[in-house]
Amino acid sequence: MAPPNSETHLQKELVHVDSSFEPLMPKFLANRKKEVTAMQAAMVELDFETVRKISHGMKGAGGSYGLDRVSEMAAVIEQAAKAADAAIIMREMPRLEDYLARVEVVYE
Repeated sequence: MAPPNSETHLQKELVHVDSSFEPLMPKFLANRKKEVTAMQAAMVELDFETVRKISHGMKGAGGSYGLDRVSEMAAVIEQAAKAADAAIIMREMPRLEDYLARVEVVYE
C-alpha cells in the first residue's frame, strides 16, 4: 500500500517559461539537482559556507530562468546557512529536491 501522501509527490508542477529558454532548461534543471546533492554532502560536514554559496547562486539563477519557486526555496536555505541553522536547511533541501523532480516546464 502506498503512503497517503505519495500522490502529491507524483503531481507535476507546471511552470510557464519563455520559449527562448527551451534549449537551456534541461541542463539548468540537471545542474540544480546536482547542486542539491552537493549541498546535502556539505551538510554531512556541517559546511554551512558551501551551502550558502551554492544556494546563493541558485537563488539568482532560478529567477533568471523564470523558476521563481527555485529562487524562493534557495533564499530560505541561504538565510539558514548564514545562521548555521541545520534544522531549516535539512527541512528545506528535500522540498527543493522534490520540486525539481516534479517541475514541468511549459514554453510560451
